[in-house]
Amino acid sequence: MNDIPKTSKAMVLTEFCKPLELLDIPVPKLNPGDMLVKVDLASVCGTDVHLANDELEMHPPTPIIMGHETVGEIYYLPDSIKTDICGTPVKVGDRIMWSHFFCGSCYSCKVLHEPVLCERSRGYGFSNAYELRGGYAEYEVILAGTDFIRVPDDVTSEEAVGASCAGRTVVCAFDKLYSCGGIRQGDSVVVTGVGPVGLYAIVMAAQSGAAKVIAVDISENRLEFAKKWGATHVVNSKDFSDAAERVKYIRELCGGRGADVIIECSGVLSVFAENFDILSNPSKYLIIGQTSDKSVPIVPNKFQRHNAVVIGSHSGDIRHYIKALKFIQAHKNKYPFAEIISKKYKLEDANQALADMRAGIALKAALVND
Repeated sequence: MNDIPKTSKAMVLTEFCKPLELLDIPVPKLNPGDMLVKVDLASVCGTDVHLANDELEMHPPTPIIMGHETVGEIYYLPDSIKTDICGTPVKVGDRIMWSHFFCGSCYSCKVLHEPVLCERSRGYGFSNAYELRGGYAEYEVILAGTDFIRVPDDVTSEEAVGASCAGRTVVCAFDKLYSCGGIRQGDSVVVTGVGPVGLYAIVMAAQSGAAKVIAVDISENRLEFAKKWGATHVVNSKDFSDAAERVKYIRELCGGRGADVIIECSGVLSVFAENFDILSNPSKYLIIGQTSDKSVPIVPNKFQRHNAVVIGSHSGDIRHYIKALKFIQAHKNKYPFAEIISKKYKLEDANQALADMRAGIALKAALVND
């Protein structure tokens, strides 16, 4: 068994809207059942970019070690842990991924079976830096009771990390979509916003039997990615003089009747509202990307007139990690999942990674330890 290190280097958000600072954080005393992992790869989520600039609804107290999309190598494993959540044996040196900590006993966990709504959850990547529970570090503490899964040997960390946020978020959303009829064979599906969440929505729609998967974005680079991930058509919003022209074109791509399913992943309020004019009748509108607390005018009759089922979905739990990782493993020879990591950075270069993500230079940045 490895000796537990006394300190861990970490890039710490000490104050919102200020650069992260490289600090030596004392490794806290491990409680019974806690694990310690050595971070193999931590990808930078768009949420991190917004969190660092205090642009989210939540405002956790600083200092914070960000990073909730992490693949870690088990460094210290207590004797009480023999397997992951699926019953797969684990040992020191294995790569794992983990969900946020959920209590398992509150109403949301016990009755609703929706741990993502847990009233006593403890997140990774949003907590006090001195708890060492974020991926922007050398080491990370995994609390006793946290659900985790072993990464299969034939899946690289670059492939697997997509399951840790975007992948499990889309799987969770698709579970809700399928409870309302899902994507039928031959459907036209429009995905607005081709970031990591949008890419996983595209590939899962393509594998669900959609006849047309139409990706909409303003970035030619991201639209090229979309083609590799299963989009049959791509639309650059900047090619149209106004919204009416863009809506007309997309409806025509859908055979003139509009989209059977729209999946909103852009987070842009105007896009959210515009999508109602693209819906067919009947239709389903799945909203994954809206994180702002701002509002936009909506005509309620558009829900009714299109017989639209509108579904909101947020995050996911260990069930969705497992499904996402299995999806990646099953289809990794068909789709270039590892390419979602467009650039790697040393831990100490986390500020540059955040800046490149914000500027759109990197589709998905990742921090790696030497």
